[in-house]
Amino acid sequence: MRKGFLKYSLWILVCFSMVACNDWLDVKPKTEMEAEDMFSTEDGFKDALAGVYTAMTKSSLYGRELTYGIVDVVAQQWGGIGSNHRYANALKYEYEATNTKPIIDTLWNGLYNAIANANSILAYIDNSKAVFTGDNKQIIKGEALALRAFMHFDLLRLFCADATSASAEDGIPYVNELTKQVTVSVSPKDVTEQIIKDLKEAATCLANDPVLTGREVSASDDNGYLINRNYHLNYYAVMGLMARVYMYAGNPTEARKSAIAVLEAHENRELFPWSTRGDVLNEKKELRDRTFSTEHLFALNIRKLKDYIEGSFTGTSVPLLTRISPGSLFVAGNDFRSFFFETTNYIGDVPSKLWQMDGITVEGQLYTPKRDRMPMIRLSEMYYIVAECDKATPSVAVARLNEVLANRGYEDTELLDASVVNSGDAVQEEILKEYQREFICEGQLFFYHKRMKDEKLNGYTVNYVFPKPENELEFGK
Repeated sequence: MRKGFLKYSLWILVCFSMVACNDWLDVKPKTEMEAEDMFSTEDGFKDALAGVYTAMTKSSLYGRELTYGIVDVVAQQWGGIGSNHRYANALKYEYEATNTKPIIDTLWNGLYNAIANANSILAYIDNSKAVFTGDNKQIIKGEALALRAFMHFDLLRLFCADATSASAEDGIPYVNELTKQVTVSVSPKDVTEQIIKDLKEAATCLANDPVLTGREVSASDDNGYLINRNYHLNYYAVMGLMARVYMYAGNPTEARKSAIAVLEAHENRELFPWSTRGDVLNEKKELRDRTFSTEHLFALNIRKLKDYIEGSFTGTSVPLLTRISPGSLFVAGNDFRSFFFETTNYIGDVPSKLWQMDGITVEGQLYTPKRDRMPMIRLSEMYYIVAECDKATPSVAVARLNEVLANRGYEDTELLDASVVNSGDAVQEEILKEYQREFICEGQLFFYHKRMKDEKLNGYTVNYVFPKPENELEFGK
């Protein structure tokens, strides 16, 4: 057996049905001939790109495990996990346990599968003879590059101790081409550099992204292909991801630049507007915007999310409950994030930000306008990153944090007082509290603790490195 190596088959491609109802199909392998046929048209590239997003929505990936599942468990976000719970061993960082190792192996496998599909697009697009509409060729290429970087970054954060080691033994494969050859692990430092390289190229490719240029797109334009850009890794999502990567890699100067690019678009062009109390607490539960969707730089549309949360928050007598009680977590009485806890038939204070009522019916048509959304990158994270970068001047950092709090319902008297939060450490403490509040069910808290090098959580000594699969992996079988 060879550790640190990755082999995947050449022709793992994805078919995706581009129908109006957005029903997504499962990943299916293709032969070389079928691949060439698929990439002979623009629609083939669109289908393959959509299929990468689809692969990410599986419960083994961002549909559960990389959001409210195992990654939130090891962040000690959840309490009340008994000895018979599927996460009982993960909670104690017993990663080799028989009920934990398969979860970890499957997410490694699934991420590299999705990366292979992104690479299939990139292998064909430059030399494609397909006729593309407008800027679609470069936009599709940019998204594929960004997706490859996004998933490699999460592999780095999960399976490597840090982002700076120069040892290949500490690293993972960075798979950036479609090949039958074995892909050798490279150092975390090299992985980080390649992630940033892909993101810079993605940003260049997305120079004509409508979200950046301001071009209005209607349903009649190419069947509305470039509508709803926050369901794609658009230009500003790439900048947000770059800020996240630079911050993790210990480069606050570049992290701040990338985050500021997003904040300037938000403040000057009113992009990614703050969700309002009325949006979040709509009288009709079916219409409540529980994930603050207007603020998503990038989100996944997980059509089966309602089914995936069964056994985690609904349909069970032992739902996941926040370890820190809502009363302690949300100290401001007007913080409307605290309303995302409901009483089920079994128990109270169940996190409900990801689940809605069944929907609302209008003239016989069922609508679920705010359901099935999983935030991947948020506007608020950009404020937290800039605040952390500016913490040497606490009053400036506090002003950034208060911008978020004011848009979470805080009254003036409830905002942070710069005379009290008057040191870098005090600012960092407030940022941690915000990560605990803001990113429940989203999997980002674990990576924050890892970046801060917090040694103990909830009384446990933290193991921040998931074990890599022992066997050489082959994809596409």
